Amino acid sequence: MPNAINYAQKYQTELDQVIKQATLTNDLETPSVNWMGARTFHVPSLAVSGYKQHSRNGGFNRGSVNVTHEPYTLQFDRDVEFFVDQMDVDESNQAASAANVTRVFLNENAGPEIDAYRFSKLAAKAKDVGQDTAENVTEGTPKDVFDRLKADIKKVRKYGTANLKVYVSTDVMDAVESYKEGKGNFSLQNENTNIETRVTVIDGVKLIEVFDVDRFHTAFDFTDGFVPAVDAQQLNWIIVYRGAVIAKAKLNSVYLFQPGQHTEGDGYLYQNRLYHDLFVLKNQAKGVVVSNKAPDTGA
Repeated sequence: MPNAINYAQKYQTELDQVIKQATLTNDLETPSVNWMGARTFHVPSLAVSGYKQHSRNGGFNRGSVNVTHEPYTLQFDRDVEFFVDQMDVDESNQAASAANVTRVFLNENAGPEIDAYRFSKLAAKAKDVGQDTAENVTEGTPKDVFDRLKADIKKVRKYGTANLKVYVSTDVMDAVESYKEGKGNFSLQNENTNIETRVTVIDGVKLIEVFDVDRFHTAFDFTDGFVPAVDAQQLNWIIVYRGAVIAKAKLNSVYLFQPGQHTEGDGYLYQNRLYHDLFVLKNQAKGVVVSNKAPDTGA
């Protein structure tokens, strides 16, 4: 009996590209981490003391160097399985083929969920450290929106504008685009992805439109796929210092068992597992700023 095709190995480059084209948070991905155990990695943090008054009687003041290793443990372990009868593949003119199932699932489910999970974790951390604001910014003029966004960017400008990413709602991007008309110092363009979104730069900081409101909330229910939680609020924007976050997948497995290679029936068995997480570093928690829509009071 032939071996099952491991898509994660055989088509890793293609699958990675599909995921990249379906997500907006790729720039937050961490290239490598130092794994300590089955699902834990650590991040070293270095702290040094400052200057002291020099004495002209000779000698230097001895400073201190402190290295700590903060552990982070992955929690978000996801999987799904599909069975497609081989006659469904044949009679659909290959529309139900494993390659198509893979691509549709990654584009419509996996990619958006990755964004939703990361956005919600960033929002939760910003709330924990008092870096969030509940406000209905789009009820004001485009200039009001622009000024509020600039004020929040200013909170983290010390990290360097090239190191900041700003994810904004379509309403906010519409306001920015409206305000920039006639200003002459903005440039909107489309990202090189399968999803249509606008990108612009304000004072050297990149703004990325989150066109899909379903993935841009403060909290989600991940019981079956992802849907906004009952008490979730839509996000206006998330400003992220890239050095403040660790976003990493430890395992991304995709398998295809052909008919006869399993005991589930006369068809193709498709399995997908993604084990990943995002963390905001404890000593950089102020590097995330969030604005979400104020709750509806019903008044």
